[in-house]
Amino acid sequence: MEIRSGTVKPTRLSVYIRERILSLRRSGKNITEVRDELIRSDNVQVSRQGISAFLRRFRQSGSVTDFKVNTRQKMLQEVHLEFIDETRNDREISAREVAKLLTERFHIPVSETTIKRARQRLGWKHSPTQYCQMVREANKPKRVNYALECIINRETFDNVIFTDETTVKIQSSTRYSFRKEGEETQAKGKPKHPYQVHVWGGISRQGPTGLYIFTGIMDSVFYQEILNEQLLPFIQEKYPNGHRLVQDNDPKHVSRSTKQWMQDNNVNHWVTPPESPDLNPIENIWAALKFHIRRRVKPSNQQELLDGIQEYWNNLSAETCCSYINHLYKVLPKVLDVDGNATGY
Repeated sequence: MEIRSGTVKPTRLSVYIRERILSLRRSGKNITEVRDELIRSDNVQVSRQGISAFLRRFRQSGSVTDFKVNTRQKMLQEVHLEFIDETRNDREISAREVAKLLTERFHIPVSETTIKRARQRLGWKHSPTQYCQMVREANKPKRVNYALECIINRETFDNVIFTDETTVKIQSSTRYSFRKEGEETQAKGKPKHPYQVHVWGGISRQGPTGLYIFTGIMDSVFYQEILNEQLLPFIQEKYPNGHRLVQDNDPKHVSRSTKQWMQDNNVNHWVTPPESPDLNPIENIWAALKFHIRRRVKPSNQQELLDGIQEYWNNLSAETCCSYINHLYKVLPKVLDVDGNATGY
């Protein structure tokens, strides 16, 4: 057949031409007749080999659209992925370490990027480590028993004074800040050895105790002096009819001399489980105090730090103390749920 001038030879078959080929074949035309009809009616030149190749692909895929055939063999096979998944039993292992282990085991060179992609496909995500208090096995039953006793007795904590110490240092910026895309991160000055102080305090449903700010090391004798100066007047004023003191199990808190001091001064120590900061709501007060220092005060010298701490404590109301104490009603059931492990509160 004579090919008319202007006939276009396509570099690839369009979906329309592929459908035309199928239609012409179904009408009973052979490959040569299909080729001639495409040239005559569609002004498209297609070779017999091209038509035959398309028909073979169509019989395999059943589709007139393109489909990609990945002829590259995957570097990581199923056995390799299983090995990578098993290494996650060590949740701190790096991609570099996994790549090294994989090479030693299967003698295949693998990059860190390949390992990271494989982890993503396996459903693993990389995130910062979240910390909580450490609870040893021996103390887990003690935490469970304490929580269970409080729940059964419908504990209200009405006459409980929660005390503790913390360390506060000069911090003039928050841990996180915002920036627009394209802007450089603004560096903020941070002292190498920031000035810091230690703080003792207590909270109750009647409000906060007095605050004691100090530097240096606290021993049992010094601790008793603080209790004598700040705790005893608070008990006499707010809880003349009885109280319970909650403190952690720091050695200076439970030393022989401190126990004797408490006995001599009629201080009723309510013993709580070891390794249980989540059962002392003043820990959340300390977190709020430190946020106040970072976000609101932003101290640059010693006096600004001291003034900021005292300002926060002076504005600490009984209502605020009660809200933190009420948080225990969430913590206690959680202790039971996790069998005495850390609750994350």
